[in-house]
Amino acid sequence: AMDYPQGKDFTDLATLQLAYDRLLHQAQHRAAFLGTASHELRSPINQIISLHQLILEDLCEDPAEEREFVAQANQAIQTVLKNLDLLITLSKLDIGTLQPQLQPTLLEPLLIRVQRLVQMQCINRHCRFSLGPVEASLSIQTDAAWLEQVLVMLVEAALAQGSPQISLTVADDAAASAVVIHLGANPGEAQTPAVAALSPEFRYQLAARLMPHLNGTLEQLGPSTNPTGHLSLRLPRPAAQS
Repeated sequence: AMDYPQGKDFTDLATLQLAYDRLLHQAQHRAAFLGTASHELRSPINQIISLHQLILEDLCEDPAEEREFVAQANQAIQTVLKNLDLLITLSKLDIGTLQPQLQPTLLEPLLIRVQRLVQMQCINRHCRFSLGPVEASLSIQTDAAWLEQVLVMLVEAALAQGSPQISLTVADDAAASAVVIHLGANPGEAQTPAVAALSPEFRYQLAARLMPHLNGTLEQLGPSTNPTGHLSLRLPRPAAQS
């Protein structure tokens, strides 16, 4: 028999090993996410460099084309800054230096605001957007501003994939004291944007990372051929409504 040091608690050692494995998995996941984020940021930066190169080498056909290239470069710079701000905010949420404002939030006006924010983009992409009925008194416990941004991000991801029809519907899971927002998007043909933007896949990753900070979860319920065609966002109801 092997002699073990006295006083050694091997149950605790097993627990420590499990905690270490989980932390290692989290670190690997974050490293992969950072690698993807770097790649996503490089795309608009490369576009800016290419546009400036065309201008500097005097390859524009006329002043009008030069102004167009400058405008495209400026738009790409704004995209980079917006994406950097989003990633910085997410990192602050992850480490706890920024706290989401979780409070009872009426769902109907929030979804109507989301509809208004995406309406013009949907029209421009020839996509039909529909919002299902929502009980006027239905509330969730979340950060309203960030949930709006997550929903807009998911709709934009579906638009980037060329979806011709997108829907938002709500189901009240009273037994679980939760509300489920379903986002459905029919598959379509993706178009290359004029200005480099975050890929749909990365938008889904960002939304999935943000949802736990908003007291919720994000699940992909679509078929294997189109897993993001049906998304489920589950959020708790306020304690008073439970």
